[in-house]
Amino acid sequence: MRNKIGLVALFVLFLGMCQGAFAQDGSRKDQATKAITDTMQVHLSLNDDQYKKVYDINAQFLTKLGSIKQDGGGKLAKFQKLKSADQERDAALKPVLSDDQFKKYQEFKKARREEMRENYKNSKS
Repeated sequence: MRNKIGLVALFVLFLGMCQGAFAQDGSRKDQATKAITDTMQVHLSLNDDQYKKVYDINAQFLTKLGSIKQDGGGKLAKFQKLKSADQERDAALKPVLSDDQFKKYQEFKKARREEMRENYKNSKS
């Protein structure tokens, strides 16, 4: 039970950190999409074709995150929707990335989650 509460808290923290990306203003969403994709390009060495496809996938993902944030419902329901959106994003990225790139992406994502957990723990201290 404690683990679920912690995950819900991480989700809420994640949404709070990404709040600027969910604004109605399209340019902010484009900036957030570009920033995420640029980070992925650096870490995964994306080629131009991959960059365009990953950009589109990230744009769809941020749009879904924005709608999740605006949806009603409890924190657990929002967390489950976020998890589903994240799984959809991973499924969309898998055919675009090489096996090595996808493995690096998964490792980077795991490291970011750990970082968020640590930041959450430190903010509670």
